[in-house]
Formats: sequence, structure tokens, C-alpha cells
Amino acid sequence: MKKIFSLVIALTTMASMAFAAALEVDCGTQVQITASAKTGYHFVEWNDHNTDNPRTVDATADVTYTAYFEINSYTIRFLNDGGAELQSEVLTHGSPVSYKGSTPTKTSTAEWEYTFAGWTPTINPTATADADYTAVYDKTKRKYVIKFVNWDGTELQSSEWEFGATPIYSGATPTRPTYMGVTYTFSGWDMTISTVTGTATYTAQYSTGSESYTITVVSDDDAMGTVSGGGTFAYNGTATITATAKECYRFVRWNDGNTNASRDVTVTGAATYTAYFEKIRYTITVVSDDDGMGTVSVSPAP
Repeated sequence: MKKIFSLVIALTTMASMAFAAALEVDCGTQVQITASAKTGYHFVEWNDHNTDNPRTVDATADVTYTAYFEINSYTIRFLNDGGAELQSEVLTHGSPVSYKGSTPTKTSTAEWEYTFAGWTPTINPTATADADYTAVYDKTKRKYVIKFVNWDGTELQSSEWEFGATPIYSGATPTRPTYMGVTYTFSGWDMTISTVTGTATYTAQYSTGSESYTITVVSDDDAMGTVSGGGTFAYNGTATITATAKECYRFVRWNDGNTNASRDVTVTGAATYTAYFEKIRYTITVVSDDDGMGTVSVSPAP
């Protein structure tokens, strides 16, 4: 007599029974049983802990095979540029995906400044597979303040320049006032102006020279006397000026009251020295040795 056995395949998740399928077969018949997971789930094992799928079994008695399934779990990672992990979590299939951390940052370099722009690839709103999302950044050239200052630190120009640009001074030519007879002429900057790699300050440099002044010497009357010693002299230099009276004249004084015909003057600025002369006068006296005998007189020659 032929024996017929009932083979029941029960498909279940870990939470609840889904459905069952039954098949009657002759004793000794081999049957293939298959567990087919739906999207988002995976087969785990049969109730007898066998994990073969599909699986061939022998019909030797009525038997029920229960297939157990689990929902898929996925590792979702958020990474910074360069691969540093910012967030990692395991989500079940269909769970919402989101980044829960603080806004990612990327350290600026001397040249570039970075601003977080989003993720690559675009975030899938629900978990359907393992995924890595990497932060992406917009970058802008960094700018630096470049200053030009005068010899005493007075700011001449201050402006921002992008990394790699060559700054230009567009102000008036720097100047430095004369001091103690020393003159200053702008000669350039303390450093060669170079491409921008950071903040920088350029200081005006000067070449030095001596300030010169003109000393003028004049006579108030050329007929009475002459003068000498005028010319151009360096600041704090010495000029020797001389007044020479002509015959029958004599030197009186200079316009500043000095009465030395020849003198040294210290040069601190342009100046004019005027020599004053006057005619020399003599008294001619005539006397009689005896007024009883005769008289005398004097008068200009005819």
C-alpha cells in the first residue's frame, strides 16, 4: 500500500506567521523546499536550524518546515572629506536616513577656506543597503590684509588680497621730513613685494643726504667795500664771511649787529649777511707858534 505524507512549508518572520504551503507526496520522495525573502528581508534558517536554501528533504513522515526571516539591517556611515568617520549607525530596511551630528568642517589651508556644501552621493531618504556618504565642500581663496606703512608706522595703505596675488601700492610716494639737516628720499620697501601667502606689512625705506642752504653776502655800498664767503653749504656747516673796506673806508658791522669783519657762521638755513661801511674822516689842525706874529687857517684845497 502506497504511503502518502503531507509536507507543510511555513514561511514566517521573526515576529509573525505569514503563510503556509502544503504538498502531499509518496513516501521516499525527495522534495525541494525554498524560502524566498521579500525586498528588505533575508532568510535566516529553518526550524530545525538548517540554513540551506533551497533545500532537498526526504518525505518519510508528515512534517512541517518553518522558514524564519529577518528584516535587513544596513550600516549607514557619514564620512568627512578625507575619510574620518562622523557618524555610523545600523538601520533596518526602510528606516529614515539622516545625519544627526554638527555641521561638518574642513580645516582651512593658507590658500583655501572651505564651506560645507552637502553629501555625496545624494542621501537616500530610507535605508535600502549599506551606504557611505561623504561630506563635500565649496572652497574659496583666502584673503589677507596687506599693509604699507611709513618709517614711523603711520599706515599708508591697507587692503585685502587673495592668496597668490601680488599686492600693489597705489598711494602717493612716501615722504619723511628733514631732521637736523638730514634729508630723506624714498628708496623702496623693507621687503621685496611678493605673492600673498599670509598677512604682511611693508615699511617705507629712505636714503639720506645732507640739506644744503645758500648763504648770501652783500655790501651796502660797493664803492666803500667788498665782501666774500657766500655760497651753498650743508646744514650745520660753517661759512666764513669777510668784509674788506676800500681805501679811506672802514667796516662798521653786519646786519645782524656783529662787528667782526671776518667771521664764521653756522649754517642752519638760508641767510643773507649785509656788510655796512663808512668813510673815514680825519681832523687837520693848524696852529701859530705866536699869535702876535701871525695867524693860520685851513680850508679845502681849491
